Amino acid sequence: MEDNQNSIFALKTSAGQERNVAMLLKLKADKAGVAIKSIVVPESLKGYIIVESASKIDMKNPEMRIRHLRGIVGAQKDGTIDMKSQITLEEVKRFLKPKPIISSIQKGSVVELVSGPFKGERARVVRLDESREEVVLELVEAAVPIPVTVKADQIRIIKKEAN
Repeated sequence: MEDNQNSIFALKTSAGQERNVAMLLKLKADKAGVAIKSIVVPESLKGYIIVESASKIDMKNPEMRIRHLRGIVGAQKDGTIDMKSQITLEEVKRFLKPKPIISSIQKGSVVELVSGPFKGERARVVRLDESREEVVLELVEAAVPIPVTVKADQIRIIKKEAN
């Protein structure tokens, strides 16, 4: 947001339709002459997209009607946009850096392996190595508990361990 004329807005969408809305918004904005500089679809922010625009986005304009686009966060009921509806670049930066997968895994949790030779097997988390993003597991249905070390992105949490 180096140019003072640009504003950043959060737009509400239907959950799961963020990418579709972003693509349609860009196409329709080009046709309507709305100067959109960038559109961000953060994975961690379900139901919202972030738009940087040099001009105001008029949600009342029939050319800007997009299915699954619900409105601008903070906009007035009549569709007008004030300074309160704009967000800062610092607020956007929070959503741009993804959290490591391993940060959501806890020792004792039950997981399912989603790739590798044990794909589809359930296992319990025995140990975490956050520096390498590796998890040591014990297969639940194995007769003899064998520790298996896999990357954190190769598992899906089924049941978190209660603290």
